[in-house]
Amino acid sequence: MRGKVLFVVLALGLMAVPGIVQAQYFFESFDTYTAGSTIAGQGGWETWTGDPGANTIVVNSFSHSAPNSLAVSGTADIVHQFAGVNTGIWYAKAQTYVPSNQTGDLYFIILNRYDGACAAAGACDWSVQLRMTASVGLAVNEGGTGVPGTGSTALLTNQWVEVVVEINLTTNQYSIWYNGVLLDILPWTSTGDLNVAAFDLFSSGSTESYMDDVWLDTTVPVELQSFSIE
Repeated sequence: MRGKVLFVVLALGLMAVPGIVQAQYFFESFDTYTAGSTIAGQGGWETWTGDPGANTIVVNSFSHSAPNSLAVSGTADIVHQFAGVNTGIWYAKAQTYVPSNQTGDLYFIILNRYDGACAAAGACDWSVQLRMTASVGLAVNEGGTGVPGTGSTALLTNQWVEVVVEINLTTNQYSIWYNGVLLDILPWTSTGDLNVAAFDLFSSGSTESYMDDVWLDTTVPVELQSFSIE
């Protein structure tokens, strides 16, 4: 007699289910671009407030999904805007790579309001700012405008590590995981909009670091699903 076993996948990014393919509202692997090309102007990517000095390049020296990823180092500050992401539950994911000898900081950022200039007070509003810093060995959620983060965990270096954010725009709440570790459950915003306005892949003087397989969808990621096997 066979029993039914229920599996709840808790280690995000560490387990995949063969044969399950998920369509995404937005998915970027950087693999359709020419290695060495600058990313701004391709695939809807742009530099922060149009600053040409914030541009960066597609590389094939490192990748989570071959052959390419995006170098996010130096003065890189790369934005992708979204429209109509203002209700229900959404999931954001990104693969991050930080070498052990990195200096500076690598950030995965989500804004709930972004007007492309951020010149006026309140024109831009932040919800998630995950800082990854090898020199202190930590991944830290700094939170957003008016809602500071509280969570941190050990940074993993010299390997690809997944970041997942569950965003509930109905209840004004988000949860963020790094390498399967839950860092925070916090209000999405106290000063901005119930909206996902943009991703920002940002380097604060980070030396060599990379991001790949950036994702936004309403579908629950495989890593968060419960499933059963007869």
